[in-house]
Amino acid sequence: MDRYLKCEATLECVPAKAEQTEEELGHLNKWKSTMEKKFDLSEQVRKEVEQKMDEVGKALADKDKEIEELQKRLRQANETAVRQYRDSDALLAELGDSFLQGFDDALRQVKKAYPDLDVSMITVEEQGQTSALPVASENTDDLFEENAAQGDGKSAPAKNPQDADPKM
Repeated sequence: MDRYLKCEATLECVPAKAEQTEEELGHLNKWKSTMEKKFDLSEQVRKEVEQKMDEVGKALADKDKEIEELQKRLRQANETAVRQYRDSDALLAELGDSFLQGFDDALRQVKKAYPDLDVSMITVEEQGQTSALPVASENTDDLFEENAAQGDGKSAPAKNPQDADPKM
């Protein structure tokens, strides 16, 4: 009979346990539906974020191309500015001034090295005439090379010391 009493006590617990399990199942079902809604929302947000990331990636690629184009244009503008400056009268005047200063320095050194030598007859013509010689090319890029040819022999023939005006 003990056995019977034990079974009866166990059977009395079963409905309470079943009710408790039903209650837990109800809570789990609510939790499941809440989690499914959250999951659906997170999936929707993830898709939106992926779409935005694609748009941002395309915009970034467009901006990179634009930056490259602007850098290219800046390099071209820089090269043009340098080329224009090389062809400018301002550079030629500056080179003429440097030439005159160098000529004067050289004369001083010659006078110092050879005090008995008369260098009073050695002069440079007007600055405007000495500041620039026509070059054999259309632009000044050739001037900055090692073997630059000055003068084309036609527009401004080179002067030899023997051809110099004796009045000077």
